[in-house]
Amino acid sequence: MRPQKTSGYPSPVSNILFLFLFFLLVLPTSLLAEAQTLVPLHVQRGTNLIRIARQYCASPSDWKVIAGINKLSSPYIIYADSTLEVPLSILRTKKVSARVISIKGAPLLVTGEHKTLQLHKGDTVLPGQTVVTRDDEYVHLIYPDNKHSRIGPESKMLLVYLMRLADNNLQAEFFLDRGRMTNSIERKLKPNEHFRTRTPMAITGIRGTEFRLKVEDAETNIVETLKGRVALSAAGKEILVAKGQGSRVKKGKPPAPPHALPPSPKLPEIQDIYRVLPVVIAAPRQKNIRSMRIRVTKDKKGMNTLTEQSTPPGKKFSLSTLADGSYFLFFTGTDQQGFESLPTGPVGLHIRTNPGAPIISSPKNNQKFFKSTVKVRWLQSDQADHYTVQLATDPNFTHLIDKQQTTKDFYTTPALKPGNYFFRVQLVTGDGFHTLFSAPIAWEVMAQPKLGSLNTSPQGGDKGITLRWPAMADTAGYMIQIATDKACTDLIAEDDNLKKPSYTINFQLVNGKYFVRIRSITKDGLKSPWTPPQVMTVEAESSWLPHGIAVLGFIALAIIL
Repeated sequence: MRPQKTSGYPSPVSNILFLFLFFLLVLPTSLLAEAQTLVPLHVQRGTNLIRIARQYCASPSDWKVIAGINKLSSPYIIYADSTLEVPLSILRTKKVSARVISIKGAPLLVTGEHKTLQLHKGDTVLPGQTVVTRDDEYVHLIYPDNKHSRIGPESKMLLVYLMRLADNNLQAEFFLDRGRMTNSIERKLKPNEHFRTRTPMAITGIRGTEFRLKVEDAETNIVETLKGRVALSAAGKEILVAKGQGSRVKKGKPPAPPHALPPSPKLPEIQDIYRVLPVVIAAPRQKNIRSMRIRVTKDKKGMNTLTEQSTPPGKKFSLSTLADGSYFLFFTGTDQQGFESLPTGPVGLHIRTNPGAPIISSPKNNQKFFKSTVKVRWLQSDQADHYTVQLATDPNFTHLIDKQQTTKDFYTTPALKPGNYFFRVQLVTGDGFHTLFSAPIAWEVMAQPKLGSLNTSPQGGDKGITLRWPAMADTAGYMIQIATDKACTDLIAEDDNLKKPSYTINFQLVNGKYFVRIRSITKDGLKSPWTPPQVMTVEAESSWLPHGIAVLGFIALAIIL
């Protein structure tokens, strides 16, 4: 049997299958998504479905679509101040955009074409685009009519739609997939304005002016009202969450009853100005609070977030990345149930670390001196109008012995008595700004040499003569020089490693005069000044040391206290 010829034309079944695949694959996914997006419309008194369709929709016959979506049947009665859900695809709208007015870090923007771009200040965010933040990143968006969103770290937020209706009212919807965001408006919304946020678990709509929304995990989100009231709906039930209240929504369940937010924390002690980084602030202590949060902003309204930290109550916040300038702080506390308080603040924070405190270049810290005056030097700054120096006998600088101002980069002390001293210096700029004092340095002034007796002990025989002198305090050893000249340049004997205050001359000296001087070596290696040389006379009958030497003078000895 011959095979049957097939027609050159596709069968009706093939045509249907082709058209189905065409619309399935070619029809833009954004249009499909848009057709499923519903927009709330407020029902005014005296209106009906046909009037609504004529005013807001592309075709007057779209009232039938509205009726079907809202499950209305003849006689299609609608009630004033109720809300109808209308497909976005049939509305006459004017699309608008959000603008990025501040960022922290390098957040990302995912476009409707799934391209990932880095987000910058001044960029626009369009409907269908997603903002993604990572650790310690923030985005502040502003919308028409002065509405705002603050997106926190590790968040993902889709701008579902942002548009003006035919009556020029603004409609916006967001989808917060993870993280947290704060929505706020400057005035109460008009009846047909909507500014709502969806999460995987619930829908929130502002009826007041400000609220926080947090997606804790895949099963839970929290809503906290800061101003006004928020309508929260999930699993077919809606509740109102008033200012100072919060509610938790579990996946598949209605919202929990409103829960009072914890009290706002008390303000911690804040310095007038911080002159060094990091800025360290004690977190307030508060009962039943598991963590405290500090948020640093550039603006007093708290929208432009620069950084934030959380720490247990009573611990320390440490802010190390802020440049010189003025900022505002907001403090909140989170209780054991995960609800966060209304913020305390703003409170001003002022940082000025430039110029820094002077750096002392000499002398070294804890140095010892035998001289009574000490010269201190520090690095010069071109921002200095003058310097304030302090010299004290205690490390807390409560017992000052000198305080003065100088335009030079050095300071010479007055004559100091033996003892311990402490010094620090502060820079003052032309506009009156005082830096912190420098790190203090300390030194010790040692006692000046005092006269003491130089005794000789003839030993007889070949043991020579031993010279002895009074022991000196804090001494590890001594040095001795014996010379034929007063300048001690023509040495006949020298020893720089004596452990005891004595020296034995065990060789024959020619008759005549000799000069002897001694100095001590402290335990840290500091050498005292040489004592003034004293004269030792060797006479004829005593030319051999073993037979004795008469010492004719005294030598000045340095006693180390």
